Amino acid sequence: MKLITLFLLAISLRLYSQQLVLASGGTSVYHIALAKNADNIEKQSAQEFQRMFKDISGVTLPIETSDFKKEKEIRIGKNSAFGNSFNVAEDGVVIKALNNNLIISGGSRKGVLYAIYTFFENYMGYKVYALDEKTIPVSKNVQIPNNLNFIYSPTFEFRSEYFIESQDKNYADFHKLNYFFENRLYFAHSFGWLLPADKYFKTNPEFFALVNGKRDASQMCFSSEGAIQELIKVLKVEMSLSPNNVVWSVSPLDSPNVCHCNLCEKKYSNGGFTEAMMYFVNKIAIAFPDKTISTLAYNQSLYPSPKTKPQSNVEIMFCYTNVDRSKPISSPENKDAAKFKEAFKEWKKQTNNFFVWDYTVNYFNSLFPFPNIYTLQPNLQYFKASGVKKIFEQGIGPQKGEFSELKSYVIAKLLWNPELDVQTLIDDFLKNYYGPVWTDIKNYINTVNNRFQQSGASLDVYANPVQYKDGYLSDQNIRDYYQILKSALNKVKGNSKFEKRIKKELLSVDYAVLEIGRNDQKRFDQIGGAGIHNKANTFVSEAKSVGITFLRNGELTNEEYQKQIEKKTGK
Repeated sequence: MKLITLFLLAISLRLYSQQLVLASGGTSVYHIALAKNADNIEKQSAQEFQRMFKDISGVTLPIETSDFKKEKEIRIGKNSAFGNSFNVAEDGVVIKALNNNLIISGGSRKGVLYAIYTFFENYMGYKVYALDEKTIPVSKNVQIPNNLNFIYSPTFEFRSEYFIESQDKNYADFHKLNYFFENRLYFAHSFGWLLPADKYFKTNPEFFALVNGKRDASQMCFSSEGAIQELIKVLKVEMSLSPNNVVWSVSPLDSPNVCHCNLCEKKYSNGGFTEAMMYFVNKIAIAFPDKTISTLAYNQSLYPSPKTKPQSNVEIMFCYTNVDRSKPISSPENKDAAKFKEAFKEWKKQTNNFFVWDYTVNYFNSLFPFPNIYTLQPNLQYFKASGVKKIFEQGIGPQKGEFSELKSYVIAKLLWNPELDVQTLIDDFLKNYYGPVWTDIKNYINTVNNRFQQSGASLDVYANPVQYKDGYLSDQNIRDYYQILKSALNKVKGNSKFEKRIKKELLSVDYAVLEIGRNDQKRFDQIGGAGIHNKANTFVSEAKSVGITFLRNGELTNEEYQKQIEKKTGK
């Protein structure tokens, strides 16, 4: 027995000696070390390490300036603070145990801050799932392997998403996301801001498109030299006021109209709408060679002009709009994606300066069941393989929607590393966000996804639920969805946190029922005007209780929606 005890003790001591013991019994001999010339990001990083370490261990580590020559230091600094000895990108991270010290470093932008969050998430189990859910493990003893050596640079240089979660800067930093169009001004359709019609149309109608023989403010005239010169003047002023912005959008208005003046028509004959647009944009780019001028490959300008190529400082913001979201973009079965892939290949022959604008939710009906969770990863992997470095994932902005917390979390993780195990990500989120009924929610997600796949339909980002009334949103399927979610709700009765989260997803099904009921006469007759009216009242009340204030990408309040239902039902 003594031999066994001594053997186990020896093993235990050996394992202990292979660890860096950062805290033991609620105390620590370590301190946080910063270079004397530490910048704001490095100081913020040190403060964040101090805060989160205290959250876990209860120990407040002192922050000291250092020449990085002592032992028992947690050395925090950008790559340059360590003689640029680590080969990482500007947001790359370094986490390294060395000679009883912990080095946390990173690239020149936010790499060191991202390394702090990576350390706590990956090695301490500190998780931020949503604005209303985080996991902080508590232990008086904190240790890490003494051979820890993690160095990583992200695939995408610019990683952004548009969800209520990521509008919070703390959430965005923790998940290593760029802020919403960070260091960019007028991110798209910018002519409306740069040359607003209410200021210029009366005095300079020639700046605007000639439509049906009349000047029309719905689009610009790309051949107007006066508009070009005025825009250059405007941008000079704007740039002086916002010197930190390095990317400036010069892009068409979101309108199907085009200018039909003689000069524009001549350009169309040589390369379509894009030829005229690129003539205009290149003139602006030449005037500002030290700035990046961003324009759109979108709708009329989806394909490049074979004649005029973009200047080297022109960024092409390529928009994957009308693509079937139930299938990977790369899949040959995704017929809707074919023209976008073709257009993207043509643009790649002219430039490598791309920014992809991708769509991950239904744009006008952001609440109804939209089963695209399993195409998020293959689409990001497709962009990675295509050489894309900058990407924006269109969500539903500062409002809640169908599984918006889950999608924000999964997208953020995949933007940082598209090769992560997506099912593990989903399961981890569901376990922590839905607790004891996480398998029920997973069953619901998979059931909706499977029913959609069985329908053979295309998942359109602009579709109304009524388009799917005979498919995955049929009467029987709706009943099945209700059964799964209501069963989960009953299991957590009395737990207000989980009840609220499940009720939000139940509202997703309610919204589909209401939209189909008011747009399909047969379904309307089945439910009855009074039934739809009452359901709408309950819907609005429940929506408020779970924090849903807007529908349709922020364009419709709950109350406005209720009035639309009342008008339809006559109640």
